[in-house]
Amino acid sequence: MNNVEYAARFVLVASAALILWLALSPNPPNPGGLFDLDKVNHVAAFLVLSLLADYSYTVKDALAQKGAALFGFGLVIEGLQYWVGYRYFEIADLIADGGGILLYALLRSRIRRALDPMLFRA
Repeated sequence: MNNVEYAARFVLVASAALILWLALSPNPPNPGGLFDLDKVNHVAAFLVLSLLADYSYTVKDALAQKGAALFGFGLVIEGLQYWVGYRYFEIADLIADGGGILLYALLRSRIRRALDPMLFRA
C-alpha cells in the first residue's frame, strides 16, 4: 500500500464519520440561502466518498463493489435517521446518494487522468 492509499483511507474514514454525524444531528449546520441544497449535498458527498474509496482501495475492477458499499452506507444512514425519530428516511436522499456514486463512475476516467499525475509522481 502506498502513501496515497493511506492518506485516502484516513480522509475517507474522517469524511464518512463527518457525514454520519451531520446526518444524525438534530440541527445540522445550515448556511441558509434561497434554496434547499440537501440533494445537491448528497450528490456531492457521495461523489467525494466514491473518489476517496477509489483511491483508498486500488483493486482493479472493483468499482461496482465500492459503489455498492457506499450505497449501503447511504442506506444505513437513512435507516438510522428513521430510527432516531427526529430525522426522516427519504428515498430521494438514497437516489441522490446513488447519483453521486454514478456521477463519479461516469467521470472517473477524466478525474483519474487529472489527479493521478499529481498523486503518483515518479
